[in-house]
Amino acid sequence: MTKHILLYASPAIGGLLQYNHAIVCALATLGYQMTHVQDIPDGLVELFGSAGMERVRLRADWFVAQQKQVGIQQHVWLEAAKAVDAEKVITEAKPDLLIVSNGGPIANFAPKQVAINHGIPFIIVEHLVHPVKPREVPEAYAALAKQYDAAKAVIAVSEDNLRLLRKLFGLAEDKGQVIYCGRPAAYFQPPNLTVRSRLRQHWHIPEDAVLCFTAARMDIIKGYQYQIGAIKQLKQTPVWDRLYFAWAGTGTLADHFKQTVKQAGVSDRVKFLGELDDINDWLDASDIFLLPSESEGLPLAMMEAMAKGLPVAASAVSGVPEGLGDTGKLLTSPMFGNFQSTIQELVAILKDWAGDAALRQQVGQACKQQAETMFREERMIEETVAIVRSVLF
Repeated sequence: MTKHILLYASPAIGGLLQYNHAIVCALATLGYQMTHVQDIPDGLVELFGSAGMERVRLRADWFVAQQKQVGIQQHVWLEAAKAVDAEKVITEAKPDLLIVSNGGPIANFAPKQVAINHGIPFIIVEHLVHPVKPREVPEAYAALAKQYDAAKAVIAVSEDNLRLLRKLFGLAEDKGQVIYCGRPAAYFQPPNLTVRSRLRQHWHIPEDAVLCFTAARMDIIKGYQYQIGAIKQLKQTPVWDRLYFAWAGTGTLADHFKQTVKQAGVSDRVKFLGELDDINDWLDASDIFLLPSESEGLPLAMMEAMAKGLPVAASAVSGVPEGLGDTGKLLTSPMFGNFQSTIQELVAILKDWAGDAALRQQVGQACKQQAETMFREERMIEETVAIVRSVLF
């Protein structure tokens, strides 16, 4: 009899949406009956704005259409899901296995508890675990620790996340494994020069400009403010004549960042692209990828840039040092008062990379080789399917 797997995901945005799509499609292709449950949490309108929220919904609908093509007919959308929703969905579906894909440990507490109460085996995939000081560990973490103990398997997306699961939740040393996320083959293709020219012409970016690209929501934790700080200094240097920036994303601070860029007198050099469906095209059009975040798991955007062969500069937070390895440039984490160091390092690396095309090529190829080893989607799927089979059979 065909095994029924229910993948319960929250929130249904960003990299999590893409990861879940890859996993449910792979499992459906292998013959499993799949139900995909996605939570649209409160606050998305505030996070993305009404226009951005509409694009989020359209993108989610696109994923649903793709999943139907591989035989996934059961999709459940929950608005700000509550415990009663999890109880109803899971007991009606009666899955043989529950996969809980989390945007953080406190996400999806209810479905895990329902699985425990009904004796349904479950796997937890943790995409982001924030470090906290011991005195800040909430008492609720003790309840989460019991859920990790009850899980048949716990998957972390980085060694750093796995370490934090052990430290904060007492995850047993013999439980838990790292499976790095992966990206589809399209991101590993050589840059399309026609696309590069088309986008640059449309956005008034010179062909010989050095374009620095960032794909991340317009939020404080993504570090756009540190790029602006670096831009203000770079204006006074010779490399400024060649530098342009393209930022893809929406969020609560989009208008604020636009105003700050305008006040700095660099609106012609910083392109606000909004929420995009063609990230791969913009990687083709770009020369450098920047991500000076305050917090990350192991960002898909960085993996995609590396796969494309762009030199990457990103903050040394969470799984980023593992992913970037000895390639690219690790920036000092801007947390805990170090943001001036982050800005100065951005200035220094952009001076070096903007003025030396051969160096950009060398660093970009090193990033690409790292991505080939770590971030192929086929490897991610193979390792995840192996765990699913070990639990089901």
